[in-house]
Amino acid sequence: MRIKEKVIIRRSPNYHPEEIEQIIRERLSQFELNSKAQGRITIKPNVVVAHAKIAPSAFTGPEFLDGLISALRNEKKSAAKIVVAEKCGAGIPTSRMFRRAGYYKLKKKHKIKLLPIEEARKKTLSLHKGKIHKHITTAKEIVDNDFLLYAPKLKSNILTHGLTGAIKLNIGLLLDRERIWNHNMHLDEKIVDLLEVGFPDFIATDAIEISMGGNQFTQLGRHLGIILMARNPVAHDAVCAHILHLDPQNINHLRLAHERGYGPIHLDDIEIEGDVSLEEIQQKTKTWDTGFVKINEVDCNMNIEVGEPYCTGGCHGVFLDWLYMIKDRKQELWENLPPWTVVIGNYKGDVSTDRLMLIGSCSEVKGKIEARKRRSIKGCPPRHKDLILWLFIKARLFNPLLRFDLIMDSYFFLFLTWFKRFIKGRI
Repeated sequence: MRIKEKVIIRRSPNYHPEEIEQIIRERLSQFELNSKAQGRITIKPNVVVAHAKIAPSAFTGPEFLDGLISALRNEKKSAAKIVVAEKCGAGIPTSRMFRRAGYYKLKKKHKIKLLPIEEARKKTLSLHKGKIHKHITTAKEIVDNDFLLYAPKLKSNILTHGLTGAIKLNIGLLLDRERIWNHNMHLDEKIVDLLEVGFPDFIATDAIEISMGGNQFTQLGRHLGIILMARNPVAHDAVCAHILHLDPQNINHLRLAHERGYGPIHLDDIEIEGDVSLEEIQQKTKTWDTGFVKINEVDCNMNIEVGEPYCTGGCHGVFLDWLYMIKDRKQELWENLPPWTVVIGNYKGDVSTDRLMLIGSCSEVKGKIEARKRRSIKGCPPRHKDLILWLFIKARLFNPLLRFDLIMDSYFFLFLTWFKRFIKGRI
């Protein structure tokens, strides 16, 4: 008889750490992980970005993490050494996002270690199954541990065909240079490569409040009131896809992970347990939009011309991300965007416009150009923070993430972090 991978869904209507602790502790026992979840424990949450005003729903909640750590800190495991390790979005110091997420209070309460991966002692590993990456460098604590636990935030993500779950969390294993490398049409293969290193022993997902419908940094939170738990990240993410009314086979990194033998994506091969059914959850989410469309299908004042190749995880997706930041947080600005013509990719045709913007290093117009003003932003793809800054400097296009505090994080504190790493020899 074939053994199915198990995914457990439990109701958890509020961010009460005591209730979260009880739910997770019971499931660790159900998965027979009590004896394994001790010693050197590494927890990887999702803290791609955190900000109380413009990114309040983008990261694993501190109350959720509080309950999770407490579930590991029972008397039997009181001597466990717990590390919370993460690398936030490219070009931003993780230590600043830990602070904005409220994690330093957890450090004090639970005597844990908060580890920005870019500041950690590193380990380089060869990948035997890698299609894009033949080796990666990450924190030693990601590799050298007794128990690896992932704590994702359930979110929609237009860069990965609508979904961020446990597998996508692996992009945060990489330092900025490796992270942005091949963050284009190869992103799905890149993410699956990382499963060879980042395959968790247990997953506990914060789906009490999920975020969806726009940019994964700035999109609004929606109350769902559940916690998902599993041992297999592919089965876990397949169930998450169905929660958002997505077909796992149309989410390329899920399909590729299944094809490489990492886990099932068909519900017939997954056992779902818990005190709430998938059908009941789907009834609640049936009108929720992930925002996953092609960039030229977005209804806005800009004229966006799509060239080849189309990069969901690259320039096309990143520019859609930039647009959604405005739609999520500045509705008046969204309704009054200036009528720029934007070309992304290798566009075959003539362009006649007043103002022309080319996004990405490979973008060009294979035809006649008539434009009073012409600007370009390089990168493959441009980092989010660079796109925000250069669109403001070159085109006076304001973005809600263009804030003094985040500029300080992204440049001044980033330099301080780099200098600290340089002194310690951890560049």
